[in-house]
Amino acid sequence: MYVVLLRLALGLYSVGLLHSVLTVLNKKHMFFRPALGAVIAGFVCHVLSIVLRGMEAQYLPITQRYEAFSFYGALVAAGFLIAYAKYRISPLSVFVFPLIFVMTFIANLFYNPPPPIPGILRSNWIYIHIPLVFLGFTALFIAFTAAVMYLLQERELKSKHPTIFHDRLPSLELSDDLAYKSLAIGFPLITLGIISGALWAQAVAGLSWAKDIKVLLSFFTWFVYLLLIHYRLIAGWRGKKAAYLAIVGFIGVLLTFLAASPLGSGFHSFYQ
Repeated sequence: MYVVLLRLALGLYSVGLLHSVLTVLNKKHMFFRPALGAVIAGFVCHVLSIVLRGMEAQYLPITQRYEAFSFYGALVAAGFLIAYAKYRISPLSVFVFPLIFVMTFIANLFYNPPPPIPGILRSNWIYIHIPLVFLGFTALFIAFTAAVMYLLQERELKSKHPTIFHDRLPSLELSDDLAYKSLAIGFPLITLGIISGALWAQAVAGLSWAKDIKVLLSFFTWFVYLLLIHYRLIAGWRGKKAAYLAIVGFIGVLLTFLAASPLGSGFHSFYQ
């Protein structure tokens, strides 16, 4: 049943994807309300799918590759709905809806009857480390999209021939505020996620965990966001400079999420 619900969620998310594609091609906001309703319905089906999978497996369903993509896709959908409820920034959907669809599509693509849980994952740390990291990644994705919207709006305002996006993008102040608040949520979450992961890995693998490519990329990404926090608070960075650094940071997030442990080894090899 959880597979059927996941596929139903994918079908509903495709309405959001169509909205994003047509909006970009036609340079005007296309049927956002129906797309929003479809994404909300898809999110409900998605959550039910994850819950049913967890009840069947008797563990948090994020240990397999398809489960990880599914879980993250649902979190991104939740993050968008929360941000939209507060800020009412409908252009955010153009960036978020495709990612939700892609994550759910990959979850469906790689679905297979999962093998037994590796012994390394039979720990309560899994309920702390992975949700913290994924929640942090979700908040930082919202910060990334807000940074992109800031740069697009700034270019529109400076252009002598602004496009139709000029009146549809949020103000610079609103984009910067969304980026900063998302960063303020995401950075502590990934910090706690890294700390909990290090404690977990130390307990089961000793110091060998430090050689894992995902760990190294995580520290690089964390350092980029630390710089962004520092310059925003200490040097007063706002707007364009902060937006560029937020984009660089999220590139690190993507590399961390997609990186594979070499030769299938390493503490994170169970995702492969």
